[in-house]
Amino acid sequence: MSTSPLYAKMSELTQKGESFAVVTIIAVHGSSPRGVGAKMIVLEDGTRIGTIGGDCLENDAADAAVQMLTENKSGDKKGEVPAKVLSMLLEEEETGGVGMLCGGNVDILIEVVKPELQIVVVGSGPVATSMMKMADFIGASGVLIDPFPPRGSLPDSAKFLNTRHEEGLRKMHIGENSAIVIVTRHKNDVPALKAALATKASYIGMIGSKHRVQTIFNRLAKELKTEPKAFVPRVYAPVGLDIGAYTPQELAISIIAEILTHFRKGTAKSKALYAEAKIA
Repeated sequence: MSTSPLYAKMSELTQKGESFAVVTIIAVHGSSPRGVGAKMIVLEDGTRIGTIGGDCLENDAADAAVQMLTENKSGDKKGEVPAKVLSMLLEEEETGGVGMLCGGNVDILIEVVKPELQIVVVGSGPVATSMMKMADFIGASGVLIDPFPPRGSLPDSAKFLNTRHEEGLRKMHIGENSAIVIVTRHKNDVPALKAALATKASYIGMIGSKHRVQTIFNRLAKELKTEPKAFVPRVYAPVGLDIGAYTPQELAISIIAEILTHFRKGTAKSKALYAEAKIA
């Protein structure tokens, strides 16, 4: 596969919200099947697209790439996008090589490519529009879904789907890089939450008092014939970090902060606590 189709595949995977690794030969010493610049895409399941030359070399490179993808997905890297350079000896395994007879060695760069954070807000009120502005500010992709026009201006980067919440969520490609935040009018919470739970979104949040959240959980549980507690592991509700937020803008900040804490594997604790401990 030539370089151009590889880049097209990278773009396709990114648009789908899928993580993948790119393996690139960055240096060649001696004899090697492929030269500097040869690339290969490795998916989370080990699928390879493209070639860097030689099954043994590719096997070892793909194994290393899958391990990096797994570590990154589990949160071991705390939201960092890892990259690693490995030196591969193209000799027999008995001499410390990868099982080839070329006689040279290559340096490969493995980079994990993560899709950008996508923030999908279900609703169109002041909190929803404020969240779109915050999403734009942090460089995330923002999408607003509601059958009513937004009650506030949206940044140019935001997309607005003028449709029912459940229909909009079904039409979108929502992957593990997505956060869904439900800030609808009360009567739309149940269908919106049901549709959100059917997606692969890594984060789902719903605004409301504890009583409102419990009521929505009870109604949806009855419809799905399950227990309300079944939703607890996936749904942040009431949504947002406790920062004493009061205005729609402040609520948007608290929600965005919680989303970042979730995706970046943060603690949401004040760094001053660590400084105080070290000073003491």
